[in-house]
Amino acid sequence: MSVDAQVQRTYSTIFSQFVEHGRAPHYTELARILRVEVEEARRLQREAVALGVGAWFVPGTDYIESFAPFYNVPTATKVSVDGAQKWFAQCGLEALSMRFVFPGRDVTVESACLDCGDSVVVRMRDDDVFEVTPETAVGHFNPPFNPERRAGLTGSFV
Repeated sequence: MSVDAQVQRTYSTIFSQFVEHGRAPHYTELARILRVEVEEARRLQREAVALGVGAWFVPGTDYIESFAPFYNVPTATKVSVDGAQKWFAQCGLEALSMRFVFPGRDVTVESACLDCGDSVVVRMRDDDVFEVTPETAVGHFNPPFNPERRAGLTGSFV
């Protein structure tokens, strides 16, 4: 599949804005950054999200909700880089990939266990994991696939 160069640029711009600012740009901001008309920015944003790489809108809007591994809505999974917290991840497992989005930098993921509410912290940089608190922390994978595909795809891991 060939992707239009302007759509690729839009995707990269949205991603870069998440990295720099901790949030997605509104399509009017995107228009200024890309130097295109507002409606063209909206179209490009929709096409970039439609690439299907873990990105979607808040239903019924043009507001980006998810742009993997980033989440544009505050969640229980806070991500800090070099001590500054301005990012959120959709889930704790997805947050583990943040260390590759910020190479060479300290990434801390702080979340709450969705069962008991206790704090879970993971601190890492590149391929190194410096802290997992509590040491008994596990992740749970429960994808929202259709029922036929779900068989065998849920479970926990250490």
